[in-house]
Amino acid sequence: MNAILRQWQAGDAEALAQVYERADDALLSNIPDDRTIAGARTWLETITDAEAASELCARAIVGDADRSGRRIFGNVMASRIERRHSSAWISYWSVAEARGQGLVSAALRSLVDLLHDGLGIHRLELGYRVNNPASAAVARNAGFIVEGREREKLLYDGIRYDTEICARLSGDPRHSGPRVPVAPPR
Repeated sequence: MNAILRQWQAGDAEALAQVYERADDALLSNIPDDRTIAGARTWLETITDAEAASELCARAIVGDADRSGRRIFGNVMASRIERRHSSAWISYWSVAEARGQGLVSAALRSLVDLLHDGLGIHRLELGYRVNNPASAAVARNAGFIVEGREREKLLYDGIRYDTEICARLSGDPRHSGPRVPVAPPR
C-alpha cells in the first residue's frame, strides 16, 4: 500500500467524514463523537490551529497514488507537546483496510524521526489497552519500550481497561524498518 505522510488540510473534511462513516469498532474509540462533515471540519480546524501554535504535530497517512491526495488511511500524531521537558503524547489510528500491512508502524517510525530530529522532542510517550495486540505491535515496531501498566485507566462502554505505557527517547536505537515518505510542510 503506497502512502505518504502529510499535514492535514481543510479540504480533507469530506474524505475524513467518509472515514467516519465506515469506521469499525476498532476505530470508533479513536475518532470524535461528531462524525458528520461538520464534525470533520471542526476536528481539522482544531488540529491545524493547534499545529500552527506548535501544540501538536499531526500527519495524515494518505494514498500517494491518489491524484487528489485525499484517500485517507490513518493518522499519526504527537499532542501535548511540552517544550520545557521536551516531551509529547503519541496517538495513531487507521482505517480497517490499512491494518496488518505495517503501514501504521512505518508511518509512526517516520513521525518519530520527525519529532526527534526535526522538532527536537526528547521523550515520546504512548499508551494502549493491554487487550489490543495490534496497537502494541505498532508501538513496539516503532521502537517504543514498555515502562509500566496503569490499572483500569480507560473506560469504554462501561468496562475498565488496563493500559501499558510506553516511551522512546531520542537516544534510543532507531527501528530499522521502512518509513512512509513525509511531504514537506505547506
